[in-house]
Amino acid sequence: MKNLYIVGGTMGVGKTAVCQQLKMNLSNSVLLDGDWCWDSNPFQVTDET
Repeated sequence: MKNLYIVGGTMGVGKTAVCQQLKMNLSNSVLLDGDWCWDSNPFQVTDET
């Protein structure tokens, strides 16, 4: 069976550190970091975003 882990929380609480540890401890795992979603110029907050 395959598992999907979604880690969320506010900035600075250690989400990336936890995910890096999970990746190291779980075989055949991938870390997909969603920070790139916010990397647009210009970033505008609208009903669509």
